[in-house]
Amino acid sequence: MWLNQWSRVWAPMAAIAAAMAAGCYESDFPLDPAPRLEVEEALLGTWRCLPFNADADEEPATVRVKHGGERRYAITWQESGKEPERYEGFASSVRGTRFVNVRELKATGESGKWTYLKPTLLRPSVLQLQVVDSDALKGVEASPAAVRAAIERQLARPALTADFCVCVRAKEPSETPPR
Repeated sequence: MWLNQWSRVWAPMAAIAAAMAAGCYESDFPLDPAPRLEVEEALLGTWRCLPFNADADEEPATVRVKHGGERRYAITWQESGKEPERYEGFASSVRGTRFVNVRELKATGESGKWTYLKPTLLRPSVLQLQVVDSDALKGVEASPAAVRAAIERQLARPALTADFCVCVRAKEPSETPPR
């Protein structure tokens, strides 16, 4: 899964925090059993993303976020020289804070575990992604109600999430090649 790959390979992921990598909470279930919130239009488009604490020569990943059906996101993660990875996601609200439940859609048809991202638009073209940190949910029963309650209790705690990456909006490729 790209969250684990990026954080391990780029261990700088202070975001999934410099040593954060293993810190990404993964779950067998999303925060809500089905999408309840509409897709946030401001998140759609093409983004160029770098992990926090990236090396100066680090290549950004290209992330494309599109409508993926009823209240869902279709996400493609493309690192330089690698095959694209596909994800699906949908938003949940925990006491007014938006999290996006994201899981990998593998070529085999299987789905990966859910990760909870907290997107924050710092500016219309600058996106910060944080993930719920596994340490924040250590010892919490692995049930939807218990996980949601633990996140609710910790919303004001900075340790609930870890910085994953920062992204800038990229120009969309033109439909017609230049002549």
